[in-house]
Amino acid sequence: MKVLFIRTNDTVSARQIFAHSQNELHMTDIKKLLSPSIETLYPTRISRLAYLYIMFADKEDKKRPVNKIASALVSKGTHEVRGDVVLARTNHAGSGAKIFALDDQEIEKVLERISLAVGHKVETK
Repeated sequence: MKVLFIRTNDTVSARQIFAHSQNELHMTDIKKLLSPSIETLYPTRISRLAYLYIMFADKEDKKRPVNKIASALVSKGTHEVRGDVVLARTNHAGSGAKIFALDDQEIEKVLERISLAVGHKVETK
């Protein structure tokens, strides 16, 4: 299973990640892709899909460049997203939520929604 890795250089890649039972991910595996101090963001601009998606970014790293793709996915009025971002799926927002990996078909649907949000075609590299 995979997660989407959205980089600050406007590239998106599908990264293989170890998924536990029923495609569940552990936060420690996500932190291996980013840093130990991460913040959780909700990409509300792609929320019309069947699942609720969640993004993880380095927490308040003002030195990192703005991630234009990730910033376009969050609600207007939310601060700019800085640094690289991991996008996965969750079962609900809030305490006790589980994080899940994405399959290839779901990744294609998410990329279509991201493309609509940013105004140009986004593909994995």
